[in-house]
Amino acid sequence: MPGPFDIDTSAPSAELLAVAKEELRETPEVRAAAIEELRKLLKASDLSFPDDEDFLLIYLRPTKFYPESALKLMRNVAEFNKSYKDLLHNLVPSDVKDVFVDHGLINIFTNRDQKGRRLMVVHMGEAWNTKVVTEDQIFRALYTIQKLAVLEPATQINGAVVIYDFKGMGMGHVKAMSTGGAKRLLTFIQEACPLRMKAVHFVNEPMIFNMVWSLFKPFVKEKLNKRMFFHGEKMAKLHEHVQKEYLPANYGGTLPALDYGGKEWYPTAEKHLDFIQKWNTCGFK
Repeated sequence: MPGPFDIDTSAPSAELLAVAKEELRETPEVRAAAIEELRKLLKASDLSFPDDEDFLLIYLRPTKFYPESALKLMRNVAEFNKSYKDLLHNLVPSDVKDVFVDHGLINIFTNRDQKGRRLMVVHMGEAWNTKVVTEDQIFRALYTIQKLAVLEPATQINGAVVIYDFKGMGMGHVKAMSTGGAKRLLTFIQEACPLRMKAVHFVNEPMIFNMVWSLFKPFVKEKLNKRMFFHGEKMAKLHEHVQKEYLPANYGGTLPALDYGGKEWYPTAEKHLDFIQKWNTCGFK
């Protein structure tokens, strides 16, 4: 049994495979044919990606087993990594250890929600010391978490939900964000992240949040826009999407208040260094 802070790499259960069949068209026959076709497309392309079955599934599941779409997603990832090479080239967990261990700005819940989705909270308010941690460092940490999340078949199939918590946000936080940073984050989420982003929830937004939203809004496409929800301090609204039985007391849930964070999660990243380095080889030939 994996521990609460372990990445669950176990094979999908029959229940999970039933979800995959219904939502992703995944059957043994479709999977085998798509893997074979994607290998052929990859070999004939200018892309350099590992082509083992587990790795190809990372791209086939979010694209519903259409090989051409999976290849396009791979190309988007390669383009993104090329565009932001200075930030992402050979990025390993130790490069962002301080964001996890010392500052605790990002926390992955140890439980999933009622739909089996991974839950994560990003603290963009009082917990964020902008004099010490830049938006670039936060993004690098988020990118590292993505590399771990795609290892989980359950997350590949059920997807992920992110909560952005703006409690205590001040003008210093607003000034620490940029149009370039907003564009980078949204390009990543919408085009270059092989995860099913099922919802993004904003909570505890102060009035000045409108200034932050003005940075992000121009880059939000229709599909993601439909999955973004703004709750303020009304946690009952959040519970309409994530049932309170699956949320900690911090967010009006019935689970205990969070007593863990990035410090507890960080060793997990180090355990999967081989995969992260494998991921870092992805790009153009």
